[in-house]
Amino acid sequence: IKEIPRLCIDVFFNEQEEAEADKANNNGEANKKQTPPWKSLQLAYLRNSQQGDILARNAFKKDSFVDLIVARRVYPVPTDTAAKINGNRIDPIDDQIYNADKLDDAGDNGYMTGEMIGYCEVTEKTFGLGGTYEKRDARKKPRPYLGNLSVVEYARQSGVGSKLLDACEEAVRDWNAGHLEIVLQVEEDNKTAIQFYKRRGWEFVFADPTCRRYDTSGFFLRESRITKYAMIKPLDTVEDDGASDLGSSFMQKLKNSFFVQ
Repeated sequence: IKEIPRLCIDVFFNEQEEAEADKANNNGEANKKQTPPWKSLQLAYLRNSQQGDILARNAFKKDSFVDLIVARRVYPVPTDTAAKINGNRIDPIDDQIYNADKLDDAGDNGYMTGEMIGYCEVTEKTFGLGGTYEKRDARKKPRPYLGNLSVVEYARQSGVGSKLLDACEEAVRDWNAGHLEIVLQVEEDNKTAIQFYKRRGWEFVFADPTCRRYDTSGFFLRESRITKYAMIKPLDTVEDDGASDLGSSFMQKLKNSFFVQ
């Protein structure tokens, strides 16, 4: 579970510093750039906060649906080595490998799962949209809310983000709770994400200028005001057949997806 907040917080808050450090290291410079101690404390606090939030939702919101979608990298390894790695071995024809067509002929190699390269979560949340989007009593019914879509820099533009969104939408359909749409919020200055969502069929609903986000640029961690756009995407109609995984364990809600890089 600790991998999830580490990935998300690094992508959202620490990616630039890591890129600069990697660049310095690749150029053979003696003094590799290090994250300042005060920022390390900020990032540690944010990681612990997110981890606590994930665990709290699982412990105290048993009446809500939630799915955590994880993407991991796949590595080829010699067969004799793969046989010793019981926990991380993976069948190359496993349907969870979304881009399995990019796998070379295994030959004398097997495959094992590596580091986390992407993450996304979808959970039921009370989220009003207002106007024509609201029907009578709709404000009282939770909607599927997509959050924390994160992909490491080297894995972007390879289909990982799109497949994570597909997995979230499929998870909502599997809930069989009659949800007709899925919603999210994106910060106004995240132009890349906005265009990504628009290409994937998401539409603007409203802008909320009262939102806040953490700012790690200073010595002290603080919150700054930011406008967020609410976006919506219609889903295929699903029927409620009474099936439910509300009582599923946390690890059952954590779903892995695998990608070749």
